[in-house]
Amino acid sequence: MSAPDDGAYGLRDVVGNPRVLVDTVAPTVLFAVAAVRLSVPAAAAVAVTWCVAVLVLRLVRRESLTLAASGLGGVALGVAVALLSGDAEGFFLPGIVGNLAFGALCVVSVLVRRPALAYTSAAIYRWPMGWYLHPRVRPAYSEVTWLWAAYYLAKGGVQLLLVRQGELAALTTARLVLGWPGLVGLLAVTYAYVSWRLQSLGGPDVQEYRAQQAS
Repeated sequence: MSAPDDGAYGLRDVVGNPRVLVDTVAPTVLFAVAAVRLSVPAAAAVAVTWCVAVLVLRLVRRESLTLAASGLGGVALGVAVALLSGDAEGFFLPGIVGNLAFGALCVVSVLVRRPALAYTSAAIYRWPMGWYLHPRVRPAYSEVTWLWAAYYLAKGGVQLLLVRQGELAALTTARLVLGWPGLVGLLAVTYAYVSWRLQSLGGPDVQEYRAQQAS
């Protein structure tokens, strides 16, 4: 059985959307640069102003607000922590906590035989959840969920270590490299692995599963 070839996990959407850089990556860079040259409150103002300006621009152009709103929400939360702690590194803590929490969730989901990546894929493509839990399908999603768990736990752990060391430049670099570029790589590996593993498992494809359930 071959995996569907329509870009699992939104890989093409991620790769082909240049607004990712403007809406979600640029604010982090601006905050880090401003924090080195200015004060934490000034850096916070720069990052938030950028996000608000981008959001307004998307509204004026009647473009999707998803990325801009996500960027503003993440920046607002990071800025709040940075201002409360008085340290620029605090800006990164919400993201670190989110990474560690998601990694832990992935581990638990595999242990209870409900792999998180199966639910993610089902939410995107609206394929039957029963197909993902089929004995000859679930192993592929369980195994790749372990990969995601390792990635997010490592991502959060590395950044947490850099926070404790007060390495703002290295922390910013890690955040950027392990952010969208890392995610794109993870998506590519995920799609390739799931495609190969489903073939080796020999289970039904989605259409065959639906036909079996309807008969």
